[in-house]
Amino acid sequence: MTGFLEALGGKLAERWLALLLGPSVLLMSATAAGMTLGHTHWHDLGLLLTRLDGLSAKPALGSTGTVVVVLAGLLAASAGLGLAATALGAAVERLWLATRPRWLAERRRRRWNDAHERFNHALLEAARAEGTPEAKAAAARARELNSRRNRISLAPPAHPFWLGDRITAVDTRVWVTYRLDLASAWPRLWLTLPEDVRAEIGAARTRLAAATRMVAWAVGYLVVGAMWWPSAVAGAATAATAWHQARIAGAAFAELAESAVDLYGRGLAETLGISCGGTLTEDIGAEITTLLRKQT
Repeated sequence: MTGFLEALGGKLAERWLALLLGPSVLLMSATAAGMTLGHTHWHDLGLLLTRLDGLSAKPALGSTGTVVVVLAGLLAASAGLGLAATALGAAVERLWLATRPRWLAERRRRRWNDAHERFNHALLEAARAEGTPEAKAAAARARELNSRRNRISLAPPAHPFWLGDRITAVDTRVWVTYRLDLASAWPRLWLTLPEDVRAEIGAARTRLAAATRMVAWAVGYLVVGAMWWPSAVAGAATAATAWHQARIAGAAFAELAESAVDLYGRGLAETLGISCGGTLTEDIGAEITTLLRKQT
C-alpha cells in the first residue's frame, strides 16, 4: 500500500507540474523580467543578471526558513495561477460555444448562405455540362465551392465562432441523416462504446480543454506586456497557437463523435431492443429518439 501511494503521489505531482507549475513559473518569470526591465531596457540581459545577483546576495536568503517560505509562496502562487487559468479557459470554451452575440452569428450565416447558393449554382452548371468538354472543369468548380462553404460551417451556422458551429454540426448532421436526437442518445451510446473508442474521444476532448487553457495563459502574457512589450508578442503568438490547436482538437472531437454514431448507432438500437437488420436508417433513428425522449 505504501508503494502504491508513493507511485500515485508521484503521478499526481507529475501531472500538477506539467499542467500548472510549468506554465505558471514561465508567466511569473516573464512578470519578474518585465518589472525589472520595463519597455526602456527590454533587452538588457546584463541588468537582469545584476538584479538577480544583488537579490541572491541578501543575508535573508541565507536562512533556510526564508528559503522555505519563499518556495512555499512560489508554489502557492503557481497553483493559484494554474487554477485561474483553468477557470478562465473554461470561460473561453463557453464563449466559443455560445450562441451570442447574435449579430456575429447572423453574419456567419449570411456568408454560409451565399457560399451555399454559389455551390448550388455550380452543381446546376456541372449537371448541364455533363457529357461536354467543360464537364471536368465544372465538376472541379463545384467541389471547390463546396469546400469553401464547408470551411465556414458543415451546417447552417448558429454560433458566432467556428468552433461552436463545428461541434454542434454533429447534432444537425446526425438528425438530418438518421432522425436521431443526439442529445438524448449520446449518454446511452457512450455506455455501449468500446473502451478504446471512449479513450480516443476523451483524449480529443482533453486536447480541446488544453487549448482553451492556453488562451488563458496568453491573456496573462498580454497583461504583462503592458510593462514589457516582448511579453505581449509572446501572448499574441500563444493566443494564435491556442486557436489553431482548438480548431484541430474541436474538429477531431466532432469527427470522432459523429463516427461513433455511424459505427455504433446500430448497436445502440439493438441494445435498446429495436430491430436493426442492416444499417441505421431514418425510421430506426426516429424510433430510438421517440423511446429515449420518453414523450418529452
